[in-house]
Amino acid sequence: MSWSGYTVIDMDAHIRERADRFYKDYVDPEYRGAYQQLCEAIAKQEAKGESYSLFGSRNSVIEQIETGRPLGVRDTFGLSRRSEMEHGRIAFPPGRKDPLPPIRPEVSWDVKARLEDMDRASVDVNVLFPTHVSSYCALRDVGFENALYRAYHRWVVDFCARAPKRLKWAVVANMRDVPSGVAEIKYWAERDPNLVGVYISPQAPGGKLLDNPDLYPLYDVAQSLDLPLLAHGGTARPPYAPGTRDLNGAWFLLHGLSNPWAGMAAMGALIGGGIFDLFPRIRAAIIETGGGWVPAALDRLDTHYLMSPGHVPNLKRMPREVLAEGRYFHGIDSWERSLEFCVEELGEDMWLFASDWPHGDTAWPESVEQTVERPRLPETAKRKILGENALRLCPRLSG
Repeated sequence: MSWSGYTVIDMDAHIRERADRFYKDYVDPEYRGAYQQLCEAIAKQEAKGESYSLFGSRNSVIEQIETGRPLGVRDTFGLSRRSEMEHGRIAFPPGRKDPLPPIRPEVSWDVKARLEDMDRASVDVNVLFPTHVSSYCALRDVGFENALYRAYHRWVVDFCARAPKRLKWAVVANMRDVPSGVAEIKYWAERDPNLVGVYISPQAPGGKLLDNPDLYPLYDVAQSLDLPLLAHGGTARPPYAPGTRDLNGAWFLLHGLSNPWAGMAAMGALIGGGIFDLFPRIRAAIIETGGGWVPAALDRLDTHYLMSPGHVPNLKRMPREVLAEGRYFHGIDSWERSLEFCVEELGEDMWLFASDWPHGDTAWPESVEQTVERPRLPETAKRKILGENALRLCPRLSG
């Protein structure tokens, strides 16, 4: 066991995938022409000295957007870029005296390096999410979108197979082409025991929220296969979260606030849309949106349920009661100062350890230490947050 005898499961570990480097041997033959064009576009981007970007910046090759404007500045003429969080190693938590060590990029493709750095961080199991794959919904060609999902799934299955006890993954459900998403979930659930959940975005393409009946087949198949829904946030990339178009391209606000905003909308839509009542065995988690806002959001949702129940016809009880039932889970950042308050307010059984490693806004290798070294956090809460809650959320983790 990795920390004080407790199993540590990171419910928000990432692959920083490169479409042009990872998928060559995994793309369906009929889409190799489109894939080659994508690789050529990435090569031109690199030749101009620009960093790899498919979405989320002014130099992206699939869909461009302003995400780098500094606050207090009107015009940047394209010179300000989306932050790479180069100073993140001194930011978690603020006020640290020494920077955290560099993050090795090779952990995204070298299993040996990944396991070494998991050991350094006292982490037993990674549940892997891609960094950009869910944003392929920006492509005009839905067939190519599905082909890229399949390519990523084939790649990550092979990656996890090299350390099956320690590396698990979530299948990316196509929320734009729901029948294809359902088929892909069924395909991999039958074939790979390392699959532990269904990755969805906090909102679907086309502005649909998670209450939308078009998504019910995804929820039904997840429930029938005993796979949890894992709603994972992302900053200023498709499908665009609430706030993306409202914050005038200001990175400080986009990265600081839009993920929590998306999490609030996702939690509110799942609960207010009655998803936990319509699908009585479903489990769901919201990850990478922060957690400190949850108690305040629940106060508002409870009040609005009482004030205007006609606007949530599928919800038959207080939102707080839905969470207390034990099928809703939530990731919290290790450095959030509100962690103890969240546990005191809403109990020990819903919170998940989620490091976001190897992204720039991670406290690796101190994430476990930062999570558990809280004077008001009971030992039972530490044990549950580090791993036991994840095991209840994802039964396949016990396999």
